[in-house]
Amino acid sequence: MLACLIRLILFTFLFSIPCSIGWSEVNPKLKEAQEILSEMGYKVGPSDGLWGKKTDTALQQLYKSNNSVFDGVFDDNELYFLIEIKNNLTQGPVNKSIFVSDKIYNDFMKTPKENKIQSCGFDGYSPNWQVINKDLAPRIKGYNSRMDNKPSVEGVHSFIVQAKYLKAITYAMVSEDIELKEKLFDKLYDWAFQDALSETMQCYSNGPQGILPACEGAWSDPDGQDLAPIKDATHMLEIVMSLNYVYKLYFSDYQSKDERHKVILGWFESFYHRIKPAKDFYFGNYVGWYLPNISIQHSQNKSYKSMVKNMVEGLDEWTFADGSMKDLTTRGDHALWYHHRGIGEAFIIIEVAKTANIEIPATLEKKLLKAVELFHDAYLDHSVIEPWAKKAHNSQASNGHQKDMPALDSVANLSAWFQIFQFRYPEHRTAKWLNQELTSRSRSVKMADNTGVTLGCIHKALFDSSPEALAKQKEKRIQDASELSIFEIDGETFNLTLDKLDFIETKPFELERSKEYLKPYQLHKAKIQGSLRVNGNNKKISFRTLVYKHADTKEQRLVIHVDDFSMEALKRHIEPLQKKCGLEMNEWGWLSFISKTNNILNATNQQCHYDYFKEENDKKAWELFQTVLSGTDSILNYLQKDVLR
Repeated sequence: MLACLIRLILFTFLFSIPCSIGWSEVNPKLKEAQEILSEMGYKVGPSDGLWGKKTDTALQQLYKSNNSVFDGVFDDNELYFLIEIKNNLTQGPVNKSIFVSDKIYNDFMKTPKENKIQSCGFDGYSPNWQVINKDLAPRIKGYNSRMDNKPSVEGVHSFIVQAKYLKAITYAMVSEDIELKEKLFDKLYDWAFQDALSETMQCYSNGPQGILPACEGAWSDPDGQDLAPIKDATHMLEIVMSLNYVYKLYFSDYQSKDERHKVILGWFESFYHRIKPAKDFYFGNYVGWYLPNISIQHSQNKSYKSMVKNMVEGLDEWTFADGSMKDLTTRGDHALWYHHRGIGEAFIIIEVAKTANIEIPATLEKKLLKAVELFHDAYLDHSVIEPWAKKAHNSQASNGHQKDMPALDSVANLSAWFQIFQFRYPEHRTAKWLNQELTSRSRSVKMADNTGVTLGCIHKALFDSSPEALAKQKEKRIQDASELSIFEIDGETFNLTLDKLDFIETKPFELERSKEYLKPYQLHKAKIQGSLRVNGNNKKISFRTLVYKHADTKEQRLVIHVDDFSMEALKRHIEPLQKKCGLEMNEWGWLSFISKTNNILNATNQQCHYDYFKEENDKKAWELFQTVLSGTDSILNYLQKDVLR
């Protein structure tokens, strides 16, 4: 009898506890929540402040419609969430993009076209339609858990198509090319009409389940060679959402009555139910799936500020006072790379928060500055990151050496922070270092496969166009010009001061018109044969190689191929020349010679080449280099006059 009584008391006690106060007691906050739910059309019965099945069901439905999951516990968070939704229910998104405010984007678009093109490194660029027209595949299929079988994955070409397409969109933005914009918009419509990528296996759900059972069990093989459809699904969504992000910024108000918009929007929306709800913060997977969920809310004119707040709070928790980042800075021999990725995601989060007018905690800002300084110092000296890297979280021991961290110009993934940081903190030592190290070839200003929107290009152009930056550029230009022994400056133009030499044709040229190798920026491409007279004597040097004029209209640039036997003296210096002066004018066997330019970086690079050959103990190479540089204008005039475009 006593045991039965105890069980009865326990039963009564347990089921009388409410979500936050008591199941059988009136909860004023729950009453307010029920009233809001009723106003929004949810059936909760009487708003009496008592918990019941209808209230529970209504909250579950509300969270699901907002791409989240109700955890079954009602407290202040749920009430604040409801109040925010109520306050924002009739308000559409303030900005076209979650990543950048309309003000910043409009300021960017108002920047002179020539400035944008130069800041983002698009001189002489032409979209690669040969790749773009390969189109997105019907599906991605075949990744293994380790993802080391990329070449054999079905539809894997979609990633390069995405990259070239996004780069072309960036160029269309900076060049203000309306015809190109139409062509790119129509290409997006074609992919949407074909329902591209939709045959990829669905592995995520926006319901409580998150990951579907059929896709669980990755890494069932210890070596990671088992098929992992969840990898296919994740990468497919990255492609689709990047296109969604850039569509909203660049195309959403383009010919707004055009019927193609409906097809494109329908295609995007068909993937929304495949997006996992955002719940716990972590680095990777689009910041724990927050970014795509925020974007979906934004697309549907729903409130997303609570998600942004949660994301910022998560970033604050995962970024430590010493500048390290949870589970990233401790990644052994890849710690520097993962630390970079963490900073990249962090600054995307900050830009999303600024765009949504969410306050950034001062403590978080200090920690992120510390994280940036840690990257800077560790990039220059790998031992700096060793105290964290030696923990080897999910990785191999570093032993003081970091792997897979390429040159800054070559970093594409999550690299927009390079330019965002310069824009936000122009006087910081790392901002000055980045400005010095990065060139116009930097991939961080060309495209962004994570956000679609090229935050790097936008912030770089704005940074370069600020009054302070312009003043510093003018000052630096004067200083740099004084250090260039082979150029003189005339207004904005650097002119080569070496004595001019004449090119004399000895045999007819041979056209190089193979479609596979002829690029849009290669004008008058041909193999020419002639001679150049050496300065100071009657000696002539034979000049026989493949050449072209670079398409940049503000530059006199001759590009020669050094594989010909007559160029052997130059060819043997290609690698050490790259180490000293970089790849800007020396890549893939092509060597540039510039006699006129508006680009201080290119003038400085040409001076670097000149100084290299002058200082090397190779008389034949030095003589040949001087002769070709002095004959650059004559060769270019010959190409323009005698060789068909």
